[in-house]
Amino acid sequence: MKKLFILLILVTACSSADNGAYVKSKTVNNQLTANLKAPWVAVEDEGSDLALNNKNTKSFFLFNSACRKNEMSNLSVLTNSMLAGINNVDYIERKQIQFQDRDASVVIAKGSIDGIERFFRILTTQKNNCIYDFALIATSMKNLQKDSEDFDKFSQLLKLN
Repeated sequence: MKKLFILLILVTACSSADNGAYVKSKTVNNQLTANLKAPWVAVEDEGSDLALNNKNTKSFFLFNSACRKNEMSNLSVLTNSMLAGINNVDYIERKQIQFQDRDASVVIAKGSIDGIERFFRILTTQKNNCIYDFALIATSMKNLQKDSEDFDKFSQLLKLN
């Protein structure tokens, strides 16, 4: 579990720069927390804007924002950087979508952390000089697919303003 928390910190690393270059978005309308239902529970965020755990599947949902003046990064690069530190990354699917009226990148991948295989669904978008990452981390492809419906609902309940 401790190693998984280290992964959570890595996934959220882009906004935790201690040089002050990035700050959290103050404009997200969080309609998720008030509507959260079991088996999902909020957990210690370790630098994320929001971290949830599914008590049944052991999946994690993370939301993270990183804002700075004149942010102009490439979505593909940003999404790939979310998997930095993961070994043996295998990209299962990559696509560009529209998300809350913005271009977004979605990646489904698998990789290992200390030899333990994990599955990822990552959505990355940008708005008003901010990068927004939504990540689902699951113990199996079956759990990733099972929790993907919640991932879609959760990401819609976090309104980017």
